Amino acid sequence: MFILCFIVCTTATSCKKDEPTKEVEPSVNLALDSLVATKRHIVTFEEIFITAFAKGKNITYKWKTNHGSMTGQDSITVKYWACWSCVGLNTVECTVSNDCGNISDTIMISVIMGK
Repeated sequence: MFILCFIVCTTATSCKKDEPTKEVEPSVNLALDSLVATKRHIVTFEEIFITAFAKGKNITYKWKTNHGSMTGQDSITVKYWACWSCVGLNTVECTVSNDCGNISDTIMISVIMGK
């Protein structure tokens, strides 16, 4: 009896065809890979460019800093410079957003007094 039950149970489960699995294409809804500056150590009033490398559809950019000045705060690349009152280690933050949400990253820029 045990052998008959084993054969019936094994046959019933082993003849089942596996459902094909659907392969999902990899996609990135929103990612901020890196912030890259032309230089990370500058003197006062020296201008640099900082670029955000992001992935996703319909991305918007918002930049801010704790010290220094920027132009292009709503674009992929900003121009950054700092005056005498901004000497030290400054933080520049970029937030990228789309319908899937938002994500932020920071980069540190060291500013020393120019001659």
